[in-house]
Amino acid sequence: MVYGEMVSTTDGLGFFILFAQNTFRVIDMWSGIILLGLLGLLVNLIFIAVETRVLAWHRGWRASVLEGS
Repeated sequence: MVYGEMVSTTDGLGFFILFAQNTFRVIDMWSGIILLGLLGLLVNLIFIAVETRVLAWHRGWRASVLEGS
């Protein structure tokens, strides 16, 4: 999604990072990169929490199958 913003739009975080790079606004560019990394980390943590909750039955089933072997 960010790559698409860098290439084809004039709005969004990807465009902001590329625009800051092209205009030599290094602090703005790095702040955009750091924000992008933090957003990625947050989304990953949300996915892990959802996976843990939704697939709780799978871990219990898998443990019982491995114990029976």
